[in-house]
Amino acid sequence: MEYLFQSVKPIVVQEAHRQLQDMFPRGIVPPNLVTVHIRWGDKGSEMELAGISEYLVATQNIIGDGWDTEPQHIYLATEDPLAIQEFKAQMPPNWTVYVSGPTTPNAKTTGPGKGAVQTEGQDGLDSLAALLISLEADKYVLTTESNWSRLINELRKNVVDRRCGDCTVMFDVRPGEW
Repeated sequence: MEYLFQSVKPIVVQEAHRQLQDMFPRGIVPPNLVTVHIRWGDKGSEMELAGISEYLVATQNIIGDGWDTEPQHIYLATEDPLAIQEFKAQMPPNWTVYVSGPTTPNAKTTGPGKGAVQTEGQDGLDSLAALLISLEADKYVLTTESNWSRLINELRKNVVDRRCGDCTVMFDVRPGEW
């Protein structure tokens, strides 16, 4: 898997840098970032979707002590605006949520593939850049029934952990088959 990402095109790196600058204060990734990938949208036709409460509990558990008292930084990886809205509405007040990449207004009926065609590839570029940003985290809440979560997890294990001595942890909300 890491072989595919050994040489990322400059346009993808530039887009990731642009998203970082737009999203984080001064473009600096906060410490102890948690990536939460919520795969909703059209995925409901393939699997039972996890509710926002499951993602919130998993995020609380992976953060551990201080989840409700200390400032927490969550990178929300999702194309579904409803998932973003619900997560933000139910999260504790000490959490800050960051979002980048494409969102699909009709996510339940229009999957990411259709959006990429409609945007002439811009959604794909935005998604790849967002994928790189998701790897900035130390902790991950994923749904490996989703291919995108599996991709994040494979890169986490085979690229990030190899370089940092297994410094990341992951909780799987909906384990998929490997």
